[in-house]
Amino acid sequence: MFYHCIVKPFEDCAALDKFLFSGGGMLWLMWVACAHKTLDFGTDEPTDLSGEVDPNAIHPTCLEGNTLIMATPNQGDFIDFREEGFLKYTSIVAPNGGVIPLFAQNQVSDAQLLRARNLLRFFLTNAPNSQWGEDKASVANAMANNGAALVMPNGAHQEWNEPPLDAQPLYASETPVEGDSWFMASNFDHRDAAFEEIFHLVHDTGIGTFLPGALPDYQIALDSEARAAIADGRWGIPVEPEVEDWLEELDREDSLAQEYIASVIDSYYGLWAAWDEGAGGMWGIYIAKTRSEVEAQDPSGQSLLRAFLPEYIHTSFTIHPDFIGVFDMAFDPQLEYSHRSQYFQHLSLSGENPSDLFGNSLDNTLKGNAADNTLDGRGGVDTVIYCENRSTYAVTAIEDGVLITGPQGTDTIRNIEWVHFADGRYTTEATLSE
Repeated sequence: MFYHCIVKPFEDCAALDKFLFSGGGMLWLMWVACAHKTLDFGTDEPTDLSGEVDPNAIHPTCLEGNTLIMATPNQGDFIDFREEGFLKYTSIVAPNGGVIPLFAQNQVSDAQLLRARNLLRFFLTNAPNSQWGEDKASVANAMANNGAALVMPNGAHQEWNEPPLDAQPLYASETPVEGDSWFMASNFDHRDAAFEEIFHLVHDTGIGTFLPGALPDYQIALDSEARAAIADGRWGIPVEPEVEDWLEELDREDSLAQEYIASVIDSYYGLWAAWDEGAGGMWGIYIAKTRSEVEAQDPSGQSLLRAFLPEYIHTSFTIHPDFIGVFDMAFDPQLEYSHRSQYFQHLSLSGENPSDLFGNSLDNTLKGNAADNTLDGRGGVDTVIYCENRSTYAVTAIEDGVLITGPQGTDTIRNIEWVHFADGRYTTEATLSE
C-alpha cells in the first residue's frame, strides 16, 4: 500500500478544505488549501546551504543538535499548527531570511525531526556542476515566499484523519533514522517515505508546480519525462489495477512530475535495493530498484535527477543516539542497510553508546559521540571532527592509527588524513607534532 500526498490550491475555501480519493489497496490524499493565503513564518539568520566548510573555523556539525528544536510559538501563522498538536519545530532558513518550518507532534522523536531537517537541507544544498542545482538560493527563497511547511504527525497515515493544515505531511511511522532498528533492518513496514515527501515539498513550493517556483524549465522537463516514462513502461507500471486510476488522478492534479522523479530519487539513493517482494522500486511501479538499474533502464530519469542533485548525499546526517555497534558506510551484501549507507559521505555518531563508524571510498567526514569510538576512513581523503580547540586533546600515535583523548573519551582513528578541531583543521601528522 502507498499513498500520495500533495498540496493543491482551491479557489472556494469555504466550500472545501480537503478532498480524499481512495480505491482498492491504494490511497491518494490531496490537501486543498486556500489559494489566496500564503503562510508567513517570519525571518531569521539564513542557513548555510553552500555546502562549503571553512577549514579555519569550528565545523558546522558542532553547532547542530537538539538546540535546533524549538517550542512552536503561539503567534501568527504558527498558531494553527500549535492547535493541531504540533508543539515543536525546527527549520531551514532561506537565503532571503524566510523561515521554512518542520513541525512535529509529541510522538515524533527529536532524532526523526532532525533527520527530516537534514533531508531538506540536503535537497536545498548546492550541487556543484549541475544544470539546475548549482545555486539553489532561488529555490529555497521560493519555498519561503510560498509559505512552505512540513508537518510530522504521530503514528501512521489514517484515512480521513489528516491534519487540516496547508503543509506537506510526513508521518512518524514512515521516518526511520540512520542507525535505528527500522533503518538497519530495511523494514518496509516502516518504509522510508521521507525522501519522497520532503522532495514533494521542495518540488511544489520551490521548483514550482501549481505555485510560482524558481525553475519552470526544470518542471517542464520533469513533466515531459514522466509522461514519456508512462508511455514506454519505465514508470506507472500497473502492478495493481488501480494504478491507471492513480495516474489519471495525478494527471488531473498536474502531479505526474512529482511522483515520477520521487521514484527515481528513492531508487538512485538505494532506498529500494533491499526490497525483495517484487521487481523494480516504489512497490513495483518504477522499473528500477537499484542505482545500477536506474542507470541502465532509466538514463533519462537519472540525468534529470543529476541536473539538480549530487551523485552522493553530500551533507551531514546523524546516526540515531540509541545505536550501538559498528555502522559501515561501505557496501556489504551481508548488511542490508549498506544498500543505502554507501551513498552517504558525511556521518556523525550521537548519544553515549560506544560505537564505531567506518567510512567508504569517498572523502568522508566522520564525527564520534560521547563515548570511546573507532573512526576509520578507509579510502578517500577523510576528516574527523572534534568540537573543542586542539589544545584540549592529547594525540598519540599507535601502531595502526592515532589515539585522540579529550572531554568525550578516547577515540581510535585510522586511515584519516585530516583532523578538524574548533580552532582549525590539521593534517593527522601535524596533530602529532603539536
